[in-house]
Amino acid sequence: MVGTALFAMGSVVPSAGCTGSTETQPMDGGTDGPAFVDGGGTIPDPPNGPSLCPQGACNYQTNAGCAANQTCVPLPDGMGSAPPGCIGAGTAASGATCTNFDECAPGFICALGQCRKLCCGGDWSGCPTENEHCIQNLNVSDGMGGAIKSGAMLCMPVNTCDPLQPNVGCASGTACLIVDPTGATACFPEGSGVSGDPCPCKGGFLCVDNECRRLCKAVEGGGEPTCQEGEGICVHYARDPDGVGECTPEE
Repeated sequence: MVGTALFAMGSVVPSAGCTGSTETQPMDGGTDGPAFVDGGGTIPDPPNGPSLCPQGACNYQTNAGCAANQTCVPLPDGMGSAPPGCIGAGTAASGATCTNFDECAPGFICALGQCRKLCCGGDWSGCPTENEHCIQNLNVSDGMGGAIKSGAMLCMPVNTCDPLQPNVGCASGTACLIVDPTGATACFPEGSGVSGDPCPCKGGFLCVDNECRRLCKAVEGGGEPTCQEGEGICVHYARDPDGVGECTPEE
């Protein structure tokens, strides 16, 4: 049995706000206007994950190139690389507890003690359920205490936390962040940026065009958190979770 050589490190794919997506310019409703403005926008099509996987003997996301009883994983070559290759697969399903990364079903790998579907390029459509998104990079141990970037990613649980309460339910050192263009959220290491600062951003803020914006309560009647003086108005875009907006500067 192949030993446990893989470990995942928590770097997220860029959130929707960092892609320079087109925004509908909000109009301020005034003091008697709504608590937030609908800025519109659209959720983009998912990336073409299979085409973004590293070239090799097999494809991480589709498992093409491997036999039906095999799974495609990064295999360290002793020269600082870990190209994709096929190993014998097990039967454990998504989320199952595991200790060796060949215990999991074809297309899955044991990482952080659980079987996770492999994916590439942030392609959330390559994940088993709508509650799992392709958000975490997968690195492989070089056997000497270092890590090799594999080019693969992992489908991880999403929407288990509230970005307006970023430190509730997340482990120390992490915060509930918006992690992809669909508005999915997950607990990940946070930056230090606040309103107007360069990204990466602290919990409770979102990166938009490499600048941090405060997140605000976007519901009828308003609520906390609200936009502070000089931060603009609360605007909900399609890239934001339901009930969440961004403090958007007025032009």
